[in-house]
Amino acid sequence: PPAAAAADDDNDHEGGGDHDDGGALSDSADDGGGGGGAAAGTGGGGGGGGGGGGYLARARKKRPTYAAVDHGAVAYPPFRKALYVVNPAVAALSPADVARLRRVTLGGIRIRGRGCPAPITAWAHAGVSSATAGVLAKAGYGSPTPVQAQAIPAVMAGRDLIAVARTGSGKTLAYLLPAVRHVGAQPPVAAGDGPIALVIAPTRELAVQIAAEARRFLRPLGRRAAVAYGGSGVRSQIGDLKRGADLVVATPGRLIDLLAMNGGRITNLRRVTYVVLDEADRMFDMGFEPQVSRVVDNVRPDRQTVMFSATFPPRVEALARHILTSPLEVVVGGHSVASAAIEQFVELRADDTKLRRLLQLLGLWYDRGSTLVFVDRQEAADRIAAALGRSGYTVNALHGGMEQAARDEALGRFRAGRVKVLVAT
Repeated sequence: PPAAAAADDDNDHEGGGDHDDGGALSDSADDGGGGGGAAAGTGGGGGGGGGGGGYLARARKKRPTYAAVDHGAVAYPPFRKALYVVNPAVAALSPADVARLRRVTLGGIRIRGRGCPAPITAWAHAGVSSATAGVLAKAGYGSPTPVQAQAIPAVMAGRDLIAVARTGSGKTLAYLLPAVRHVGAQPPVAAGDGPIALVIAPTRELAVQIAAEARRFLRPLGRRAAVAYGGSGVRSQIGDLKRGADLVVATPGRLIDLLAMNGGRITNLRRVTYVVLDEADRMFDMGFEPQVSRVVDNVRPDRQTVMFSATFPPRVEALARHILTSPLEVVVGGHSVASAAIEQFVELRADDTKLRRLLQLLGLWYDRGSTLVFVDRQEAADRIAAALGRSGYTVNALHGGMEQAARDEALGRFRAGRVKVLVAT
């Protein structure tokens, strides 16, 4: 691309490296902190000029540690995770019918692992409650997408799962509907309890989106969802967690910060029996593997764990082997599901020629639709956005040094088409 792209942005997140300090360093891609990324390892302090507020800043200054849990010393209560009852219409399918359904109707689903339930083709087949069915109907969900059709019965049957499907395939609902069913089968949480279901997501934008969808389904059941992410005031998040939430959606760094605060009195993982890793490959790309592993290892060993990823590189596969038990693997479209509709053109250029080339490309493409320019630093995002603005283009910058409200506004304007160019880390 004309503007240098990079997987990491020093000033946009601090997830990389060996953060073995118990998570006091937070991921400001989701924590929205200011400049000066933290050094890797326990010596790194930095990071985070704006997002957490005074309370979080003081807590980090004290360098709280998040210790490993000795599961052998904890008497965990029993719980149910195999909740799926096969609908008669699904039970009537022959093995040939199931194979044809996966291969033809659902676009080529591949299964690895034994005992995978047959896919469903209607929401009624999932055995959801009348309240959940009402939410699905009101939201306009027609029939399950391929990943939903196969993942929902597998997860509701209590199996650990790896699902490989591209972004936009409906994966959020594929793990949220089983989560709602799982939560409903457990006693409600009380103030001071930790959650029953935990969803870990790489960015605050995704975490907020997942939490909003979870609330839509949990509210009619009298259950609560909370979200924890950096870049905004931590006090309200602490209040939500202390009041008790059945399902928590969190980014890795903020979650570890909250678990370590006040000796674990903000929230805890003692009641967690259902864990989701969403966009697992992206969390690895952002360097969050140590934080994710630390959290999951501290959840009871007999938990149910599901992992969703757009791709399945060896690092993600290694984590899956570590944290999942006899998982089913559901692949929709292939392991490396980069869209076939994307054309890629690569130009290698000297830095001093990139802006001029970008202007040439915008001259060709600006009127055809929206343009997203990736850069490797916050300073570059601001500088290039300013240069494009001086050239008459409608443009916004988007990076972790901006306040959350400004980030939301920039993304909203881009989505709505009011701004045609977004320059982002």
